[in-house]
Amino acid sequence: MLFYKLKVACNLIESGKLHTAYNESRNSWVSELEELNDTLASTGQENKIFLTLYKATKDELSLVAILDTLDPRNKKKVLAYFTSCISEEKYGLSLSNPQFKEITPSEAKKLLDSSSQILNHYFRRNDVGYDLDYYNNGSFKIIENLLDHKPMSQKQAIQKAQSLMADETLLDELERIYSPKHPQKFQGHPIHYKLSVGNSAEAMQLSTFLAHALYVNKRLVSRCISRIYEIDEHCYNDSDIECIFRQSVGGTVIIELSGSREEHQNYTTCYEEVVNFFAENIRKYQCNTLFILVENTKNPGFTHNLVTDLQDDMFFVEIKEGTGNHQEATDYLKQLLDAGKLSYSTEQIRRALGEKTTFRPSDIHKIYDGLYRDNLRNNMYTAYKTVSRVKLIKKTNPPQDAYSRLQSMVGLHEVKSIVDDILNTFRAHKLRSTLGLSQYRPNMHMVFTGNPGSAKTTVARLLADILNKEGILTSGEFVECGRADLVGKYVGWTAPQIKKMFRAAQGGVLFIDEAYSLVDDRDGSFGDEAINTIVQEMENHRDDTIVVFAGYPDKMERFLEKNEGLRSRISFHIDFPNYNPQELVEILHHMADRQELKLSPDIDESCREIFNKASQQENFGNGRFVRNLLEQAQIRQSSRIMQEYDGKEIDRNILLQLETSDFDVPLSKQSKNKSRSVGFIT
Repeated sequence: MLFYKLKVACNLIESGKLHTAYNESRNSWVSELEELNDTLASTGQENKIFLTLYKATKDELSLVAILDTLDPRNKKKVLAYFTSCISEEKYGLSLSNPQFKEITPSEAKKLLDSSSQILNHYFRRNDVGYDLDYYNNGSFKIIENLLDHKPMSQKQAIQKAQSLMADETLLDELERIYSPKHPQKFQGHPIHYKLSVGNSAEAMQLSTFLAHALYVNKRLVSRCISRIYEIDEHCYNDSDIECIFRQSVGGTVIIELSGSREEHQNYTTCYEEVVNFFAENIRKYQCNTLFILVENTKNPGFTHNLVTDLQDDMFFVEIKEGTGNHQEATDYLKQLLDAGKLSYSTEQIRRALGEKTTFRPSDIHKIYDGLYRDNLRNNMYTAYKTVSRVKLIKKTNPPQDAYSRLQSMVGLHEVKSIVDDILNTFRAHKLRSTLGLSQYRPNMHMVFTGNPGSAKTTVARLLADILNKEGILTSGEFVECGRADLVGKYVGWTAPQIKKMFRAAQGGVLFIDEAYSLVDDRDGSFGDEAINTIVQEMENHRDDTIVVFAGYPDKMERFLEKNEGLRSRISFHIDFPNYNPQELVEILHHMADRQELKLSPDIDESCREIFNKASQQENFGNGRFVRNLLEQAQIRQSSRIMQEYDGKEIDRNILLQLETSDFDVPLSKQSKNKSRSVGFIT
């Protein structure tokens, strides 16, 4: 949709309907304007033109025009329609000097909300296809802006890109955008973009520049550019997102699905529905809306998953963040400071950039933000110039790389050794490739067997990260799934589900938990379809995706015996043994340390005995059992403290201290408790 503000000079013809009402009373004038608005609303739908009068004087009419069409003659159509509704015969009104100005949907909403007298019909506009009430949605944030409408030649575009420290991917795309072979009118979008940048400021800079170049080359109809960001995991089936996409037709939508992978390790259960929802709507509007998907390289989130979901149906061009030397960084920073109207000295610039020799644009945006804050304090709010700032020591542990985290896990000595063998196998393959030797690459697929809580999921997740750092896997994605994620409800649904999971895991690890459940007892035909599709996809992705099948040892063995096609494609089998009692005591201490809990000295011996007995039970839960035991101990500790200190002061040390008696929990109760699988890292 296209949104315009239209102002038209008018002349009230003497003895005409509006002239009479204007001179009679304000109420009569408003009543006639309301009637005019109703006329515009009732007849505009068939023309895909929605006009609303939001302000009127005897000399000028101000309207919001919303067009559900990309016809380049839209302004002429609006005027023709408006003139036909307001004939001199009917209203006694002559019009002249129409002035159109494109506006954003948010500005249209402000204009419409600004009038309280002549917009009674506006709030009934949902039935004609637009709704502007999505700005306070708690599941996402949106900002809308208009592109610069000034012409920009190819030479000017290249100079501008170079001043932004552009990467070659951007310069190459400018060559394509300005190609003289392309039609000089809007025909739809042949491609969309994936931006790989360091922060949101650089994403907006690049997106705005790209969209401007496209607009001046008739590749966009609207100058409106909408940025959707801070999208939370509940933002699916949201009608507001659908409204935004519908109203952005002809313009540009930037989507930032950034987030912390540490917060959302399990893609399947957190953001899968969000990605599916956005992908479905992007597909729907891809022809006439430009989509720019932003991946923050420092905080990637789930843009990768969104692109893999869409890549078979859409063509994406990747634009990467560029780099520049010290002088280029200086020039870029000055450009930002001048645009922000901030004064600066050469010395300030030198200090801000420091001794670095290579910079990314996102680095410069971060430096600019710091200088902007300093300017507020030192030059505007000068009373704060000499105030000392709060400086606290951050209590954070230095982050470990994935390999170090694996090595620091309790026990798993054989597992760690086999992981080293796997790494050496792939390293040797890479070395052979560099020397021009055999290009044969072994199957990378694996089987992990072990009881619950033996760290299979954690090791697989770390392995994805390790192999990514080694350059063996391109993305390091970790996608966990089970039967419910792979087997469809109806015949023919299973294969697309599985292919979708492989796309999401491309360049990383697809972890299939309890894979044998695919062919257990019921729904044999569905299971066969699942296995056949998995085998085919394993072959299709043998060079870029690792499949890990995980589950109980005995069930996994029977599963592989029945599926020779799977067995022949698996190169590594890692067995995860149960933790011994002493290792479980170590795990208990690590869990307690993370919660700052203190264990009394005699707890080790008591818990060692508990673990020894529990490990004799079938399907012993390993780390899960330890977690459940600690949770039950905390519950008993709470009851003990409330009874012992009834009415007395309870300090921090008392709340953090666990005693042996707190671990006196019935073994049967522990065995029945279930919790999620975790890894245990020092």
